[in-house]
Amino acid sequence: MRPIVYIFGWLLLLGCVSVEDGAYTPAVDANSRAAVHTQLALGYLQRGQKQTALAELEQALEIAPDHSRTNYVMAMLQTQLNRREKADRHYRRALKSNPENSNAAHDYAIFLCRAGKVEEAVKYFESALNDPLYERKTLTNLRAGECLINMRTDRRGAESYFRAALDANPNLGPALYHMADIVFAREDYLTARGYIERYFSVAPDTPSSLLLAVKIESRLNANDVARNYATRLRKKFASSDEARQLKMYK
Repeated sequence: MRPIVYIFGWLLLLGCVSVEDGAYTPAVDANSRAAVHTQLALGYLQRGQKQTALAELEQALEIAPDHSRTNYVMAMLQTQLNRREKADRHYRRALKSNPENSNAAHDYAIFLCRAGKVEEAVKYFESALNDPLYERKTLTNLRAGECLINMRTDRRGAESYFRAALDANPNLGPALYHMADIVFAREDYLTARGYIERYFSVAPDTPSSLLLAVKIESRLNANDVARNYATRLRKKFASSDEARQLKMYK
């Protein structure tokens, strides 16, 4: 009898059964049961068991086809499986059933940006940012700025996102690098120097950051400083494209 008692107690904790007048009756609605399968799927995904996770999500969607979190997790899994049309469909279902699912809005915006749909991506980034309860606004501002920069569509718009990210976290390395690059392109070399120095104080050297530093110091005629950055680039990343570009900055 003891194992049966243990199982019954576990089900009560999950809310799967209740006791009414001495009889067992269902106590969980479709959304709650779907949530249980979705949580199991997330556990399988963390262990790299994608097919098992897929089966759990399919079962969850049979129970509650419009469950926002289930559709969101399914969209992420379909993206990993490179099934973009299915991923798009599940993202849209997740957001249709719960427009305040800001984590889904953030990830869908990244998905759309990678597909080249920048204007639509910005709409979903803004949806997440306009949610007063959303806790990842710094990351969303960073990703929105990177979207605009990488697609070469709106450098000023990207700058506003990066500034917002840095307002929340002044030591956010990627935002500091992008701001250095943006103001360098505007020929504001002193400001660019300030950003790239802040970047190196909080983030590791990369080929792109070191080359940008060389360019900035060269424009400021600080040739000794530029050579120091160039030396770091050659020593750390000798085979990089950025190292090969150093010939023009001797």
